[in-house]
Amino acid sequence: MQTISDIMTRDVVTLSPEDTLYDAEKLMRERHVRHIPVVNSDGAIEGVLSQKEFLREAFRITDKFGAHHLQEYLAKTGVKDCLSADVSLVDADLPLKGAGEKLQKEKSGCLMVADSERRLLGIATSQDFVRLALTLL
Repeated sequence: MQTISDIMTRDVVTLSPEDTLYDAEKLMRERHVRHIPVVNSDGAIEGVLSQKEFLREAFRITDKFGAHHLQEYLAKTGVKDCLSADVSLVDADLPLKGAGEKLQKEKSGCLMVADSERRLLGIATSQDFVRLALTLL
């Protein structure tokens, strides 16, 4: 039986709560990712910053201060102020069917694979499930 650990990304790009949205934008652009786990100094998951949260804040900044100030305010805005703390944490041995059902039900876009101490082991996104489906087809 295949588990979430069979398709998850293990070398995960992360941010710390002290990083800024400017840092997040750079990582998303360079690494072509839409979800970045936010972990503390112990490696425990604090939340996730998705492209959706990032764009929501960027539009708020642009609306309030103008597009010409966007980069300035992204550099001032902490990730901790925008992350989603409501994260879907799953065990590495969760069967793929259960993981897929959870992803579909929660419509979160990603699942964080963590140990019992909330330390990040990997991430599985909807794109990982699409890749799996294409492989099986």
